[in-house]
Formats: sequence, C-alpha cells, structure tokens
Amino acid sequence: MPHALPLFESTELAAVRAKCDELLKKLQRGGVDAETRIRREQRLRKLRAEQMRLEMHLGLGGRQ
Repeated sequence: MPHALPLFESTELAAVRAKCDELLKKLQRGGVDAETRIRREQRLRKLRAEQMRLEMHLGLGGRQ
C-alpha cells in the first residue's frame, strides 16, 4: 500500500500541476505578442521548478 501524502503538499502539488496545464494550453494556442509569450514561458519554468521541488519533497521525483 503506498504511503499517504501530506495533505497540504499534495493539494499544493495538484494546484501547481493545474496551473502548469493551463499555461501550456495558453502557450500552445498562441495568438499573443512576444512579451506575453515570454512572460508565460518564464512563469511556466518557475511552476515546473516548484512542481519538481514538491515532488522530491513528497518522494515522487524518482531518484532521491
């Protein structure tokens, strides 16, 4: 049986994943100026880093 995840971190991880998915959809859709696209890409990079940090903290990030 897999061990239970801490409630706060697991809900925070779910929120970060949802934000990443939303930003990816917006980036794939396109139709915005370069400045907006660059800001979205930067925000996505930060969210992905936060996602990886949370996954490592929860033991979901592969090697430890």
